Amino acid sequence: MVVFLKKAKELVPKKTAKFFLHQHLSGFEKARPLALVHASELTRPGGFCPRYYALHDVTGQKPKDQWLSASERMTFQIGRDQEKNIVLWFADMGRAVCHWKCVACGSVHEFCLRPEKCKVCGTRKFDPKEVRFTSTKTGASCGVDMLLALGGPRLIPHEIKTMDKDQFKALQAPLAEHKWRTNLYLRIIAESDYPFASQIETSHGYILYTTKGGYGCADPEVKKWGLSDNFSPFKEFEIERKDADTKDLAKSAKVVKDFRDGKVGMPCGICSSAMSKRAAGCAVRKACFSGDYPPEYDWKNNGK
Repeated sequence: MVVFLKKAKELVPKKTAKFFLHQHLSGFEKARPLALVHASELTRPGGFCPRYYALHDVTGQKPKDQWLSASERMTFQIGRDQEKNIVLWFADMGRAVCHWKCVACGSVHEFCLRPEKCKVCGTRKFDPKEVRFTSTKTGASCGVDMLLALGGPRLIPHEIKTMDKDQFKALQAPLAEHKWRTNLYLRIIAESDYPFASQIETSHGYILYTTKGGYGCADPEVKKWGLSDNFSPFKEFEIERKDADTKDLAKSAKVVKDFRDGKVGMPCGICSSAMSKRAAGCAVRKACFSGDYPPEYDWKNNGK
């Protein structure tokens, strides 16, 4: 018995740094509230369901928290850190406009270049916070990663995306979902009543891709600029605003707004049945197919 216990103990893995990191990072991520219809939800693969939002409103059921593995959480955190670094570098150049939160007292300095010091406590260190916009027409909302003063009359919206080095090296054009979403952002900004929206260019914007180091990614454009680098960890693509391409997205977002404004009844859903793959993982599946909330508004076949 003693020998068995000794062998069993030897088989138990040591609780190393790797163990504690996995234990700490793996877990549930709190679900984002559904008060706003985010552009990222509108452009998710599989489509957007206004009925999902409407049922959450009437049933009071909260969205499900999402389980993240250590790998997923690490990926998201690296992306957020890299995005923050890039905004701070542009702040050092005096070109990044956003909201700036004082790290000492929490005061927020809205829509400006990074202040020299906090107007409340005098601290000189700030964290950038994205500027959010909501369309007055559709209720769709977005947060812009970076607004840059590049010498023109208006600030230029930029979305920042972090990629694996192999995917980055092969990248020749923006990913379709990123292009679609950035196009929608431009529309939302133009349709917002944000007091500073007129200072932002909405006819076009950019997606800035970045990766770790960029070694092996030769970039002749850098040489043309007369710079000494041979490789670049950045690729950027201009996105032209085309409202025709986001018409359906805007339409589905407006269904939620109209429902909440009392202009339409309970909208129909997008699942063919309760047995569909999407329905199986839906937080409001039971309410949706219970018969207690029959669809009253067929937004899919409404031309407005």
